[in-house]
Amino acid sequence: MTTQGGYAVVDTETTGIHTGWHHRIAEVAVIHVDPDGVVTDEWSTLVNPDRDLGPQAIHRIRAADVRRAPRFGLVAGDIVERLRGRIVVAHNWPFDAMHLRAEFDRLEISTPYDPRSGVCTMQAARVLGLGSRRSLIDCCAAAGLPARSWHTAHDDALAAAELLGFILNHAPEKLAITEAHLRAAAWAWPSLPSGRVAPVHRQPAGHVEPHFLARLVERIPRDGVPEFDAYFAMLDDALLDRQISATEGDALLDLAYDLGLHRDEVLTAHVDYLRLLARAAWADEVVTADERRELHTVATLLGLERTLVDRVLEEECASAPDPEISRPLVLGGLTLEAGDKVVLTGKMRHERDELIALAAAVGIQVTADVGKKTRVVAAADPDSLSGKAKRARAFGVPVVSEDAFLRAIDILAQETLAEASLSDTLA
Repeated sequence: MTTQGGYAVVDTETTGIHTGWHHRIAEVAVIHVDPDGVVTDEWSTLVNPDRDLGPQAIHRIRAADVRRAPRFGLVAGDIVERLRGRIVVAHNWPFDAMHLRAEFDRLEISTPYDPRSGVCTMQAARVLGLGSRRSLIDCCAAAGLPARSWHTAHDDALAAAELLGFILNHAPEKLAITEAHLRAAAWAWPSLPSGRVAPVHRQPAGHVEPHFLARLVERIPRDGVPEFDAYFAMLDDALLDRQISATEGDALLDLAYDLGLHRDEVLTAHVDYLRLLARAAWADEVVTADERRELHTVATLLGLERTLVDRVLEEECASAPDPEISRPLVLGGLTLEAGDKVVLTGKMRHERDELIALAAAVGIQVTADVGKKTRVVAAADPDSLSGKAKRARAFGVPVVSEDAFLRAIDILAQETLAEASLSDTLA
C-alpha cells in the first residue's frame, strides 16, 4: 500500500524531551518525498517557544535567533499544508508525533498523530539491519549517505528523507504502510491561513551580528541637551557579563531613540564610559595586564577602536587617581556580595546543584523566583526567553551569563579568603 500524495518527512528540535514538562518545538522541518523516494520540496523554520531553549549544547539554537522567529501558531497553516494528504515519516516518529500533537492541541486543532500514525525510519532501519545503533547518524552512515549538520531540523529531516529513499529503493517491503498511516494521511485538516510569515533560519556558524550602533541614524531631531545618566545605567547592566546580548543591544537602541540621541552622541557617551572604567582601573595607581585586556573588551563591545584604550589610559594615568573610586576595575564587571539573591534559568554547562553549592559557599542565596530584590538572573543564554528572564527584564534585573556568574563567585571567594587571612594575622 502507498499513497499518491507521497511522504512528508518531519523533524523537530525541541526545548526538552517531554511535552508534559511544558517542552516546546523550537525548530521544525518538513521535507516532501515522492513515492519513488525522490526529494521534491524542503521547508523549515525556527519557532519561538516562548521559554528557555533547554539543551542548547545539543541543538545549538540561540535565543538571539528564535526571539525573532514566529510562534507555532503563525506557521501552523504552513505545516498543515505540507502534511495534508501525505504519509508522515520521521526518525523516531513517536517523539515528533508527541510534540506536533502538543503544539496543535494548544491551538485547539485536532490531529491524527500518535505513535502508530507515521512511518518510523529508525524502526525500518532496525528491521533492515542498518547500523548497530538507532541514531540517525549511525543509520545514515550504514546506508552510505552523506553526513549532515546534525541536530538541525532541516538537515535531520533531509537525512531521514534520504534514508527513506534508500529503504524504498533497496528494501521497500521493509517499509510496511498500514491503515493507520493512510488514515492519518487522509485526515481532514481545517483550513488555516498559510504564508503569514517568512521562515526564520539559524544564522550560519561564525556569523557576527552588526553592532547595534549601526542601526542608529546619524542624527535624530530633538531639543535640549542630551541626558546620558539613564543610558550609562543601562550600559552598566548590559556590560556586567562583558557581552552585549541581542536583547540588550535592542534595549540600548530603543533607549537611545527615546532619549533622542544620534550616533555621534552615543559614540561620545561610549568614550566617556570607557574613560570612567579606565579611571577605575587607575584608582590603585596600577593598571594590570588583565585590566587592560578588560578595557579592550569593553571598547570592542561599545564599537570603539582598541587603540583608544591606550590613549585614554595614558591621559588618566597622567592625572591623580580619583579618591572617590575605592576599588580598581573588576574583571567580568559583575560583583556579588554575601546575602545577594540570584536566580538561575536554563540548562547550563554546570549542574544546578553544583552552582547552588558554589553560591552558598560564599553566602549567595539562589532563589526560585525573580523579585525586585534579585541581584541578577544567571542564564544559560543571556537572550533567554524563559519566564524568569522576562520577569527580570520587567523588574530591571540584569540577566548575565553563566561564566559571569561563576567569575563573580570566584572573586567573592578570593575576597572572603583574603579577609579571613587578614583577620587571622591581626589576631
